[in-house]
Amino acid sequence: MSKLFDNFESISEKEWKNKVQVELKGLEYNETLLWGTNDKINVKPLYTKNDVDYSSIQPLPRKAKDWKIISKYTENTNQDYSFLYGYLIEENQIKTSTSLPNYLDLFIKYNDFSNLETINNLPNLKYLDLDVYGYLAQNGLWLNENEKGSKEIVKKALELDNFDKVISIQGDIYQNAGANHVQQIAITLAHAVEYLENFGADIADKIYFKFSVGSNYFFEVAKLRAFRFLWQLILEQYNKESEAFIFTSTSNRNKSKLDIYNNVIRTTLEASSAIFGASDALFVESYDKVNNETDFGLELAAKQQLLLQQESYLNQFSDPAAGSYYIESLTNQLAEKALELFKTIQNFGGFVKALENETIQDLIYTTAKKEQKDFDEKSLKLIGVNQFRNPADEIEKKSKEKIVKHVLFLPIVPTRLAEKEEKK
Repeated sequence: MSKLFDNFESISEKEWKNKVQVELKGLEYNETLLWGTNDKINVKPLYTKNDVDYSSIQPLPRKAKDWKIISKYTENTNQDYSFLYGYLIEENQIKTSTSLPNYLDLFIKYNDFSNLETINNLPNLKYLDLDVYGYLAQNGLWLNENEKGSKEIVKKALELDNFDKVISIQGDIYQNAGANHVQQIAITLAHAVEYLENFGADIADKIYFKFSVGSNYFFEVAKLRAFRFLWQLILEQYNKESEAFIFTSTSNRNKSKLDIYNNVIRTTLEASSAIFGASDALFVESYDKVNNETDFGLELAAKQQLLLQQESYLNQFSDPAAGSYYIESLTNQLAEKALELFKTIQNFGGFVKALENETIQDLIYTTAKKEQKDFDEKSLKLIGVNQFRNPADEIEKKSKEKIVKHVLFLPIVPTRLAEKEEKK
C-alpha cells in the first residue's frame, strides 16, 4: 500500500523560488518576501530540511506534557477552580487573608526577608519569588542595603525546607523593558550564572525562571526552547544536571488601555506560544490589568488557559514544535546568537559588573528605542491603539507620582509601547 505523499511529486527549494520569482513579476525576491527582526535574523517565506542541521538537534530537555495553570489569588476568588495548579499571592495576604487556599501550590512575592521563618510552616507554599539580582537590575539598588546583606538573604532562603524553589530569575523584566529575544535569553543566562558563581551549582535545583512572551508568535516559541538548551549546556560546564523550570507570563509591553478587549486576543495568542515553547507554568495577565484589574478579568484570564488545555488539547504533547523547519531553524539561530552575547557579558565580568557599567542597559534601551520608533511610525501595529483606533475611546488621565532615588546605576524599567498614544 503506497503512502499518501508518494502520490505527489516533490519540488525542490530552487524550483519553488523560480516559480515565486515569476509570480512576483519583476519584484526582487529578497526585498519583497524576506523581512528582518530586531534580533538581526532574516525570516524567509519558505523553510526546508536544508535549513536545519538535524545532527545537532537534541530532544527538548523537558518530560512533562502538561503545564501548570496559575492564577492570582484574591479574597473573591472562586474556590472551585479545580483546574488550577497554583496561585500567585502577596506577602500581606498571608497576614490578612481569612480563606487562603490550602489545596493549591502558592507562589509568593515576599519582602519581609528579616522574618522568612514565619512563612515556612505553610505546607502548600512551594515557590518563593526571591531575586536579589533582579531587584538590583530593576531598582539600581541592593535589596538589603548592600551586596553582602543581599547575599545573606539568599543564604537564609536556601535553608528553608518547605519550598521546592526559592530563587526566581526574573527574566520577564527584560522583555517588558524592550529587549529583543536574543538579549532576553543571554541576559537571563548571565543573571542565573551570577547565582551559580556566588552560591554554587547545586542551587540550580532551587532556581526557576520567569519569562514574558510577546506577540511575535514563533520567535517566542523558539526563545523558550533555545533557553532550555542553553541552560542545560551551561550546567554541563558545572557538572550539574538539572532541568529548567520555566514560569511564563503574558507581556505587559504590548498591552493598552485603548480598545482594552483586544488584550484578551493578545494574551490568548501569547499563552499559546508559551505552551508551544514548553512552559512549565503559565500565568495569563488580566486584560484590564493596565487599567483597573478586576476579579472578572482574573477569572477570564484563568479560563483562557482552560480553553487551550481542554478544548484545543494543547496539553497532549511535550514538544509540539519539534521538527518544524521554521521553528527549529529559529531555535538554532537564537541559541547561537544568545550564546555569543552571553559570552560577551561574561567577558565584562558577569551580570552585576555589566549592570554597574551599564552595558546591559545600553543593549536593552537601544533595542527598546528602536521598537518604540517602529510603533510610533506604525510599522509595528497594535490594533485599536495605533491602527484602527476608536475615536470615542477616552482614557481617564492619571498623574504618576515621581519617586526620586539615589541609585547606583541606571535601572531597567518596564514600559508599555502604548503609553504615549494613550496620552494623546
